[in-house]
Amino acid sequence: MLAKGHMSERYYYIETDGMVYLVEQAGWWILPHLTEEIPFPFEVHESMIVAGREVLYCEPMLDYHPREWHHKDEIPGKENVDPLVRQAVHHTLPRVVAEAVIRKQDQLLLVKPLRGFNAGQWTLPGGFVSYGEAPAQSVAREVGEEVGAPCRVGKLVGVETFLGKKSFYTWHMFFYEVELLGEEFHPAPDEIEEVRWFPFAEAIQALQGPKRQRIEELLSSRKSS
Repeated sequence: MLAKGHMSERYYYIETDGMVYLVEQAGWWILPHLTEEIPFPFEVHESMIVAGREVLYCEPMLDYHPREWHHKDEIPGKENVDPLVRQAVHHTLPRVVAEAVIRKQDQLLLVKPLRGFNAGQWTLPGGFVSYGEAPAQSVAREVGEEVGAPCRVGKLVGVETFLGKKSFYTWHMFFYEVELLGEEFHPAPDEIEEVRWFPFAEAIQALQGPKRQRIEELLSSRKSS
């Protein structure tokens, strides 16, 4: 029988060294949702909402490596695992993105995506680092797709790590200085609604969350230097 939860129920995702603690119920491996099902001390680090259910990310207090637990990399291939377990594992995997800081005198280049997490909002050109890519390669590719102009990737100017308030993902965000090598914009029409230069103050107000904070700090440091 699959575990069925409600927002009033708490499930415990307990992981150490890539090993996840699960309990068996009627032939299915599920997340424990009663503390009585957990025979060792543990600490709760974060709370996330997975498929409408509260899941607590926990660290076990053990003095040994739990070889009998389930390795998170093998869980997707197991047939008798509750879908909530698979979704919880998916939530714990880090998301890596690369962002382009493109300046021209006292202006910053922003794009307005048609889809994705930033749909309809002004944001920096950038996106997910693809399989096998380095962040610097990713930011060059994303600028080509979202701005449609050749570019030269400069130095890394910051890294932000944070927990998404809505996605509950751990994000690692790399910021690179980027120089455009062309003046004309040819963004992907199914991806970007508009590309525009903004005065620094307006750009900061248009950005959200860690991007706003990083750009504000970066521009402030440039003014004071």
